[in-house]
Amino acid sequence: MNKQNLYVSLINTLIGISFSLLLKGNVLICVLAFIVLITIMFIERQWLYETIFRRKKWIALASYGAVALTMLITLIVFTKSSRATSVIVKNVNAYFADIKIGDYQAAYDLLSDVSKKSYPLSEFVDAHSGNRMKIQDFRVDDVTFNRYDDKKAVVTISSPFLIYGQDTLPLEVLNEDGTWRIVLSKSIVGNRIVSKESTGKEYSAKKESKKGGKVSTFFKKIF
Repeated sequence: MNKQNLYVSLINTLIGISFSLLLKGNVLICVLAFIVLITIMFIERQWLYETIFRRKKWIALASYGAVALTMLITLIVFTKSSRATSVIVKNVNAYFADIKIGDYQAAYDLLSDVSKKSYPLSEFVDAHSGNRMKIQDFRVDDVTFNRYDDKKAVVTISSPFLIYGQDTLPLEVLNEDGTWRIVLSKSIVGNRIVSKESTGKEYSAKKESKKGGKVSTFFKKIF
């Protein structure tokens, strides 16, 4: 192996290591396989040109073009779920960010058509406005696609504060006309929207009632 081939191999190795830090799963496997293939083709370019392409440039160009096109199509296919996941995470973050700042119209626009039909804007705003719901910190932990319908997915959201009454919220999303939208119904929101202060008051009231119950029971036993 001459110095040129050695340098190309080292550069491709560094590129592969860089991609391994950024990508994962099938996408990473495809990228690493392409890097290996390109490296081999470059090292054996003289042999390929003389033996396979028979010193005909048009055959060489057509073959390299076919390889490049195959790589491109493969990447598009294998990165489909990754690209969809990025869009879903972006829309879910935008939804809760809009709720947080009080832009309920923008948040409502991110709902699916089915959700909008069963959940009017006025009721949506009433349920989320005021002190009834406070979005603090949250993160998207996972996006799971429906194995039978790739237009449906469930987003798992976690937060140290309650979101719709849950610290871990499974939120369904739906692909409508190429756009991922959030599926939300009155039953999901319901009476679960409470502020942090009211939650604390309810907890204190329950605690005091339990104490009062124990004291009254104690005196009943004595008398």
